[in-house]
Amino acid sequence: MGVKLHDFPLHGIHHHIFRLANYCKKRNIQEPKAKQLIYDKFHQSEQRRPLQPNEVEQAVETAYRKKSSYSLSQKREGEVNLPRFSKTTDGGLWNNEMPMPPDVFDYSFTKRAIHSAPWSLVDMFEDSPLKLTGCETGEIISMLFEQDELVCCGTVKNFETLTTREWSSRGAIAEQIVPNSMRARLGINKSNKESVRCRDTTGLRKFLVVESDKEELSMDDKASVLRYLRDELDAKMKMVVYSGSESLHGWYKSSGNNLIDWEFMRLACKLGADKRMWLPEQLARSPNAIRSKNNKKQVCLYFDPL
Repeated sequence: MGVKLHDFPLHGIHHHIFRLANYCKKRNIQEPKAKQLIYDKFHQSEQRRPLQPNEVEQAVETAYRKKSSYSLSQKREGEVNLPRFSKTTDGGLWNNEMPMPPDVFDYSFTKRAIHSAPWSLVDMFEDSPLKLTGCETGEIISMLFEQDELVCCGTVKNFETLTTREWSSRGAIAEQIVPNSMRARLGINKSNKESVRCRDTTGLRKFLVVESDKEELSMDDKASVLRYLRDELDAKMKMVVYSGSESLHGWYKSSGNNLIDWEFMRLACKLGADKRMWLPEQLARSPNAIRSKNNKKQVCLYFDPL
């Protein structure tokens, strides 16, 4: 088949792979052939960086997904103009200014999603591959991160960054956690002050956390939303934590592709998620820790070891 793909640009490799995947899909090219065409095009000339593991496969599989009512090739309103890239320090990985997903909770769309993927809290707990309600927070952290990864835990004004190994040896751990490993124990925040928890200290995205405390939704509704995201988008849901108040925190593995993650979070916000969870340094609730405000346990309701 004489298919000619556009050359790769100097920047925006992630986005261009998606464009090529959608280009192939529109021309009814089979997925294996599409993946091979994109690989061949990528390696025709020297690129500014190598491909990430499974980067092409994930892009093609997402573009070709027929089951989902949410297609990347059909949704254009979420595209954003990225601000000029600037970091607080040379070692930083993230832009100082990050666009946020649209805050567009769609109640009717959410009710349809809940109807298509009903999941009560009881069923969620019963379906959990591992039951971890009796585990210490440090034990669960050791299942989420590698032993030598740096992890930041604390409260709103008091944080500490330790290795997973160090956290696992502790008993009680503070109620909040950054769901991405840290690249450094100390960095410079946007106010040009030293800080333990800031964008400058945060490493690559490891998890996307979906939190919803919408009053319109019951706890079972919120569980159903998490199931919908898992099943409809084939997202890898690792953990669900009860916040100790009105919300659930669903932890999903990052795809490793910023565009895929952005589209996932945009849909989550349409279903009622807090858009601020898109920020890499944003806090989530620590599993099985005690919430200081009401002394309730932030129970780990669901955990998938795979």
